[in-house]
Amino acid sequence: MFLVFEKELKDLMKKGSSGKVSIKTYRMVTHGLQEISVGYSSALYFAGKKIAKNILADQIKGNDLKSIIKSLNSFFKKEGLGTLSIKEMTEKTATIILKNSASSSGMTPVGKPVCFFESGLMSGVLEVKTKKKVIVNEVLCGGLGDKIDEFLVKFE
Repeated sequence: MFLVFEKELKDLMKKGSSGKVSIKTYRMVTHGLQEISVGYSSALYFAGKKIAKNILADQIKGNDLKSIIKSLNSFFKKEGLGTLSIKEMTEKTATIILKNSASSSGMTPVGKPVCFFESGLMSGVLEVKTKKKVIVNEVLCGGLGDKIDEFLVKFE
């Protein structure tokens, strides 16, 4: 079943989406998972990571962090997920900023981060492109009342 779904996602991402899902609908689905599942955050993170590794990474250009994030930013903007930029980076870590996040921008704070899918997308793409194990944790989020989302990226 997942293989059919994966093929449809690949086709959709190559052609571009024919319509947009409203932010309300997107948030209802992802935040609804929060209410019914203890492990929703891990599920969204690993779903994003799997989609990124199996589908998205082939479309992202670059081998260094700056060019990867620039290319990934184009995808995020095109799909209405927000705008990515690098705040700072070292050999083992980076801080990535996400403005206008589809998951959290302008939301009423809920006391915890909510951008798990976006974290997974970043992690999966960065693992494939850098050939390193990557962990992405959200440290600032609209769900916490912050104006931007900020992610700490660790390369192992």
